[in-house]
Amino acid sequence: MAQWDGYRRAPWFNTGMGQALRRRWASFAQGSPVVSAIVTLVTGTAAGQIITFLLQIFIARVYSDTDKGMFGVYGSITGFVVTFAALRFDLTIILPKDDLSARVLARLSRRCIVIASLLTSLVCTAGAVLLRDHYHHSDTLMWWLMGSGITVFLVAQIANVQYWMTRKGRFGDIARNRVIQSAAVAGFQLLMGLLLHGGLAAIIIGTVIGQIITLLLLRRRAPELMAPPDPSEPTMRAMVRRYWRMPLVNGPNVLVDSIRNNGINLMIGAISLAALGQFQLAWSILQVPVALIAGSVAQVFLKKLSAVEPGDMLPLVRAVLWRAMLVSLPPFAVLYALAPWIFPVLFGATWDDAGHYARALTPWLFMNVLTSPISNIFVVTERQGRLLAFAVIYCAVPLSWLWLSPLEIMETMTVLGALMALLLAGMLGMSILTARSYDRGAAVAGSRHDAPV
Repeated sequence: MAQWDGYRRAPWFNTGMGQALRRRWASFAQGSPVVSAIVTLVTGTAAGQIITFLLQIFIARVYSDTDKGMFGVYGSITGFVVTFAALRFDLTIILPKDDLSARVLARLSRRCIVIASLLTSLVCTAGAVLLRDHYHHSDTLMWWLMGSGITVFLVAQIANVQYWMTRKGRFGDIARNRVIQSAAVAGFQLLMGLLLHGGLAAIIIGTVIGQIITLLLLRRRAPELMAPPDPSEPTMRAMVRRYWRMPLVNGPNVLVDSIRNNGINLMIGAISLAALGQFQLAWSILQVPVALIAGSVAQVFLKKLSAVEPGDMLPLVRAVLWRAMLVSLPPFAVLYALAPWIFPVLFGATWDDAGHYARALTPWLFMNVLTSPISNIFVVTERQGRLLAFAVIYCAVPLSWLWLSPLEIMETMTVLGALMALLLAGMLGMSILTARSYDRGAAVAGSRHDAPV
C-alpha cells in the first residue's frame, strides 16, 4: 500500500474522480489484500520492463554486438553464482514467526553471499588465461571477470533484502525498487556508453553503479536490518541447524535451471561473441511480453491454486491455459511475423540478426508463457520429483544440441526454439495428467469415505 500512498499525494488525486478512485481502491485492498499486492508487484514489474525496453533502443546504438556478447558471458558467469550465493537461506527469511530469527537469517544469507562473491573472483582469477582463450582471446573480458564478485554480491544482496521486504509485506517498496533498478541500471549503461564510447568497461561500470544505487535505496527502506544483534535472538548456527534442508530441497531445481539458462549463453559465446550479443538483445526484448503476461497470470493462478477444492483442479488448469493462450497468442504472432523488420528499425541496422533470433525464440517463449502459471501444480500435488526430472531433460536437450549441432548458428537457434517449444508442450501434457490424477485421487478418497459401513 506504500505505492498507493505515494500516488494519493498527487494533485489530481484530490479531484472528485480521484477521491472516488481512492475509496474504490481502499475497499478493494481491504477486501482482497492478496490481489492488491499482486497488482502492485505486477505494476512495478511492468513499469521496469517498459523502461528497460525504451532505453534499450538507445543503448543498442551505443554498444556493438561484441560488447553485448562479452557482457553476456560476464552476466552468465555471475548469474550462475547468484542463484545459489546465499545457499537459498534467503528464501527462509519469510518462514520464522518472529522477526529476530528472520534478521539472523538475513545476516546468515549476507555472509554466504560475501563468501560466494570472493570465491567467484578467486576462481575467475585462477582461470583467467583459460577464460581468455576460450572466449576468443578477449583480454578485456578476462580482467573484468576477475572483479565479477562485486556483481555477485550486489545482485544477491538486493534479492536478500527484498525477501525481508516480502516478509514485512512492503510490496509497494518492492515494486518501486524494481522500477528504480531497471531505470538505474539501463540509464547508467547508456550514460557510461556515451562517455566512454561503448566497450565492455562502460557497460559493466554502468551496471554496477545502477546496482549500488538500487541496494543503497533498498537498504534505507529496511533500517531494521542494520540494527545491532539482539542478545535474545538465536545464533546463526541454530538457524543453520533449523533450515539446513533448504539448500538440499530447493537447490536442485534452481541449479539445473541456472545451468540451462547460463549454459546456453556461454556456449553461444564460445561460438561467437557477436552472435551472443545479438541473441541477448532478442532474448531481453522478448522477455517484456513474457514478464507482463506470464507474471500476472502466474500470480493470480497461484492464489486460486492454493485454494482449489479437490476435484476442481483440472477445470481450473484448462481455464488458465485457455486464457493465457488468448492473451499471449496475438503479440507473439506479431513478433514472429515482424521481428526481422522491427529490430533493425528500432535498434539500428547492426541488430538485423537479433530480429531473426527473436523469430527463432518466439515459439519457445510463447510456450513458456503457457507453462509458467501451471508449474506450481507439481508443488501443490507433491509431485516435485516429476518437475525435477523434466528440469534435467529441459537442461540437457538444449546444451546437447548446441554442442552437437552441425548447422550454422542461426539455423541451430531456429531448431533450438522448436525443440524447447516441444519440450514445454510435453510439460503441459504432464501438468494436465497430474491435475487429472490429483482430482481422481480426491474422488476415490471421497467415495471411500462416503461408502456405507
